[in-house]
Amino acid sequence: MRQDAWRREAASYPLSGEVLPRYTDVDIWQHMNNSALISIQGEAVHLAVRSVFGARAWRDSQPALACARSETDFLAESYYPEPLAWGAKLLSADPEGVRVATALFQGGRCVGLHEACLQGWTDGLPAGFSADQREALRTAQVPGAEALVAGQPGRGDDNAPALADFPWRHRLDIRFGDSDARRMASDAWLARCAEQMRITFLNEAYGARTRPRGGMMVVHVSLRWLRRAMPGAQWEIGCGVAQLGERSLTVRGACFEDGRCLATCESVMVAIDRQTRRSAPVPEELRAVLEPWRLRAAPLGLTS
Repeated sequence: MRQDAWRREAASYPLSGEVLPRYTDVDIWQHMNNSALISIQGEAVHLAVRSVFGARAWRDSQPALACARSETDFLAESYYPEPLAWGAKLLSADPEGVRVATALFQGGRCVGLHEACLQGWTDGLPAGFSADQREALRTAQVPGAEALVAGQPGRGDDNAPALADFPWRHRLDIRFGDSDARRMASDAWLARCAEQMRITFLNEAYGARTRPRGGMMVVHVSLRWLRRAMPGAQWEIGCGVAQLGERSLTVRGACFEDGRCLATCESVMVAIDRQTRRSAPVPEELRAVLEPWRLRAAPLGLTS
């Protein structure tokens, strides 16, 4: 995704708008929080979908239109309260869903890229698109829409990972506000869950140790839904270190309810020098702390 130069140009997006960051979108480093930015990108995705499926699609489409997976690249820090401009473009449609590319700009510079794949969902599982939805995609001349036929659902929870695949595990309570308007666990919640997962994991991995100098910055987040239904009171989460490079590390994880995998996530973090804000080698102290938490094999269902 990052290699497509057109994605960084505001003029590449036929749909566009502007959003004002909120103070609550700012994190402790005084820049825009990555989960808040994922939610803003998601808003641009839904506005693009609304332009195809109609103003009430978010409310009563059948099957329910919702994200199956997304990827977000954070290219530069963005700040409050300067406006963020967004752009959106529908890329293609196939049996796994309709792909939508979005980008955020601040001060004329592209600060983030995002791509989402939306699918129809029924009873918690991918259900393809209805006849009306397929016709709407064809009318909008979305590439690939002409080849869509009935009975072609996207992926379900085949090849889902198990909680036992992960060396670190934890429980998270689910709040009323973590569900969306279609009574499904929301995309914003999954982004927050991935964030809380990696932060809690890293904090527990450090324990009482003195933290090394420098810091970590999230540069990429991948999220995938395997099931989308009304969440219960609590999720179990598991994660581990998938990759530990010279200047970056990758944390992979998954969310479970009653032993069943609901979603997977992957976060790529780059070590930085806090003074220069440039990338730096992963400190040896951190490498030693994380080595015992490596995933011995990539759990199924986690690769994008």
